[in-house]
Amino acid sequence: MKTSPQKTPRQAACKRPAKAVQMSRRAGALTPGETTNLIMIAQEAFHYQSVLKRIEPGTSFADWRRDQVMEAVGLAGISKIGRSDFRTVRAHFLTLAGRDDEAFALLQQTGKKRDHGNPLDTHETSEAIVAKIREALANHATVPAEALQPGKGHIHPGWLIAAARQRTGKPTLTMDTLAERLDPAALVGLLSHLRNHIARRECRDEPSRRSPRRYPPKPDPGSMHEDCPF
Repeated sequence: MKTSPQKTPRQAACKRPAKAVQMSRRAGALTPGETTNLIMIAQEAFHYQSVLKRIEPGTSFADWRRDQVMEAVGLAGISKIGRSDFRTVRAHFLTLAGRDDEAFALLQQTGKKRDHGNPLDTHETSEAIVAKIREALANHATVPAEALQPGKGHIHPGWLIAAARQRTGKPTLTMDTLAERLDPAALVGLLSHLRNHIARRECRDEPSRRSPRRYPPKPDPGSMHEDCPF
């Protein structure tokens, strides 16, 4: 009698959709949150400059914004800039919004965070890792709920911050202060922790697909030479 193979509880519980939803972003590109942040500051700057009558009548916000990004970093709009341009463009719009002190403080946040310590612990390095953390969360949010573990929802920023506070012993950490307060080693560990849990939540952590770990055979005591160090 022909029988159909039985599904394991894990296989039965985690059903992937026929075509998984995936997002891709070019290396070094801004996260959606960073793009939104720039647009909001640009809107504030546009209004501020309009009140001062420094914008030609009839100029659209989109055209003005593109012109300002070109002036700041030589690129045709926010969609064209990368992580290395984010700070400069943000400071440019802050200045146009009349927030000169904030722009100045932002531009000072470059290079090493501290005079002493790891020379690799720079603002740029930490911000790049935090961008990957934000990207992992954003991509995970696009996965359909039915593709997740039964009874489990999406992993959200609050979950990540709770994990970060527990792992580092810093109870006041927030998403906005991760890059400033944690060094690259801690951030990489947090990113790995997040990715592992996301894989498990999305049923991509399949132990059965892992190659078995191979260990060297233990020596046979009866065949050891008397000069053997073991």
